[in-house]
Amino acid sequence: MNVQQWIELLEERWKARDPQGIAELFTEDAVYHQGPYGEAHVGREAIAAHWTATLSRQKDPVVRFGTPAASGDRGFVEWWCILHDPADGTPRTAAGCLALRFAGDGLCAGFHEYWHSAPDVAREPAEGWFE
Repeated sequence: MNVQQWIELLEERWKARDPQGIAELFTEDAVYHQGPYGEAHVGREAIAAHWTATLSRQKDPVVRFGTPAASGDRGFVEWWCILHDPADGTPRTAAGCLALRFAGDGLCAGFHEYWHSAPDVAREPAEGWFE
């Protein structure tokens, strides 16, 4: 599996609201960091639990990924999404970058996610954002 395929599967499983399917994209002992300060999610079970909680706070995701860059076992990709609160439908926008480290089998062994959000607004990317 290459970086582009991995990202396509992540997007597909995110939209399908499949936390277990997302966790299966990672090695058994993967380390998943969401932002630079929080406690890492370690292993597939913890990653699935993280995504279960994440998906419970959103509905109807509109997700976009840029073209990933890869070098050796590393990959990087920008992303943009518009999410809606499941309780009242309030939109929010988030955009960020993923830094990935892959194992020899193509599964992700190290994941760092950096993002910013704009609450209470559905904002499209600026023209040329993913170029």
